[in-house]
Amino acid sequence: MREQDKPFVMYRRGRWNFTIMPRGRAGWTQFGVWMAVFAVPTIAFAIYGESLEGRPEFWAALALYLAATLVWSFASIRWMKARAEVIDVEKLLRQQREAERKQRRGGR
Repeated sequence: MREQDKPFVMYRRGRWNFTIMPRGRAGWTQFGVWMAVFAVPTIAFAIYGESLEGRPEFWAALALYLAATLVWSFASIRWMKARAEVIDVEKLLRQQREAERKQRRGGR
């Protein structure tokens, strides 16, 4: 898949500092599917958790929901990163500063 055909763009500012954005119809559709997948455990917990309110089983259901949320988050981020064009913001800023420095030297 060519870089410009990828459905996501990832702006990397460091190893753990990045932003992933959907690009075009394909990116937004895939993002919507991931959100729909997340809606299933959320709705299930809302219905089941309401019936368990005030009982000890509620905390077990909450722990299970939070674990599912953590797994879903890691899976979706990893999946989107694998299908994203990566733009290294630090590298772009470094190149921009170098170009400005060369322009100032040449202007003197």
